[in-house]
Amino acid sequence: MILPIVAYGSPILRKICTNIDATYPEFDKLLANMWKPCTIVMEWD
Repeated sequence: MILPIVAYGSPILRKICTNIDATYPEFDKLLANMWKPCTIVMEWD
């Protein structure tokens, strides 16, 4: 999944997040979406 890039100063960055755990719906999908960009960056090094 490709998510939009959020620029510094955007109001969404000021929103307080809620804690989630492994029972969160679609937790695996969320984790995969967060992990993929990290692995791409590591390949560039």
